[in-house]
Amino acid sequence: MTSKSRLMCGPMGGGESLPKRIDEQIVRTVGGMNQPLARGRNLFCATLGGTARMSATEASARVSGAGLFRGALLALALAGLTLTPAPGVAQGQFSPVIKVNDDMITEFELSQRMAFLRILGAPGDIGELAREQLISEKLQLAEADFLDITVSDEDLTEALAEFAARGNLDLEQMTAFLAQAGIAFESFREFVRAGLLWREVARSKFLASGQTITESEIDRAYAEAEPQPGVKVLVTEIVLPASTPESERASMMRADRLAQITDPVEFSRAATRFSIVNSRLTKGERDWMDISTLPPEAQAVLSNAAEGRTTRPVMLPEIGVAVYYVRDRETITSTKVGTLLEYAAFLIPGGRSEATLAEAARIREEVDICDDLYPIARGLPADQLIREELPEGSVPAAYRSELAKLDPGEVSTALTSSSGNALVFLMLCNRRNAVPDSVSRDQVADGLRNQRIGALANDLLADLRAQARVEDLR
Repeated sequence: MTSKSRLMCGPMGGGESLPKRIDEQIVRTVGGMNQPLARGRNLFCATLGGTARMSATEASARVSGAGLFRGALLALALAGLTLTPAPGVAQGQFSPVIKVNDDMITEFELSQRMAFLRILGAPGDIGELAREQLISEKLQLAEADFLDITVSDEDLTEALAEFAARGNLDLEQMTAFLAQAGIAFESFREFVRAGLLWREVARSKFLASGQTITESEIDRAYAEAEPQPGVKVLVTEIVLPASTPESERASMMRADRLAQITDPVEFSRAATRFSIVNSRLTKGERDWMDISTLPPEAQAVLSNAAEGRTTRPVMLPEIGVAVYYVRDRETITSTKVGTLLEYAAFLIPGGRSEATLAEAARIREEVDICDDLYPIARGLPADQLIREELPEGSVPAAYRSELAKLDPGEVSTALTSSSGNALVFLMLCNRRNAVPDSVSRDQVADGLRNQRIGALANDLLADLRAQARVEDLR
């Protein structure tokens, strides 16, 4: 049958309500090593800005430009996609080096894959990783051929164009970026085609059989939403002026040259000389930063920038043209899912005194939940009772510190107002995971179903590998 595929992140089937989906990643293995599928999908989708988890949260982080494609290509490489020969390669490089059942892996495929992984800084034994990836790909493609699954040229072209648009690039710009990494456009076309085919294998084998998701499973997915891995970086920055079209063009040309600097001392000297922001006074050096606090454009280039590397130039709206040198980086726990705090603060005039503390004790006897404060505040000025639900990081620091000690329904009277004229009767109403309102229960169920199908597809690949005849020819 012919697949009707689109390159997206999110659940299979079920519309376009979530960020753009790349469903094929739910049925890939990481590096062809039969590891949990979530790793390959999470890396790829987080890079693209789609679903970062296969659970309820579907947290997304938009990224753009060539930095997106560097990260996306690494994710694709780690997921085991096919690198095909670029035109004009010497014929001798097509000598077979590995036989997989009745198919062959050539010297060119293996050497280009190794070079590709090396450029992207993939961890581990590059030679072994490349070998395992290519073997898995041959098995996946053979299974698609056995099931007579194909991808139409129209669907594939649509997927390529959509992929390019995700990085605010057209196909011509994307081709140029890939060429800089030594990858022909035909190779990228095979990346996408292989993923689409394997996704259709999983759909044809497992989706039709039905995967029932219970209400309790959906509830648990919401309850167990956890923060996603984030990145903290130590950078030296150069920001150039871009207040007019002319200055932006000039700064982009200069930034292109600065991006070629690989020596940190030389980069610091350039920051002192050219940068327009205050960090130039410290040679451009910034303290540790969670990249989620930076503008989206900066997040895009820094999310996959390796230690000791200079990023490509990026335009930061209302700021200027920026280039970063990454001095160090580490994985942290970000707050992309985070926590929402709902609280009520009832102000009792008179500051902290025996009278106000006695009044607070009386009120405490009358209230069990935050709603019980409304009758007490009836007829009083509107600003005497404050009730709101905010992301934990947006709650005033003093309130946040006290609320951290409370369970829902509990009260603190340790604070006074900023003026000191009122005692704060602070009550925690609720604490919950910040699951986006746009994520419905149906969408959560789709995500869980995809995760289950992905696990089944992972098992299928493991079975194919166990039955395969793999022979090294050199």
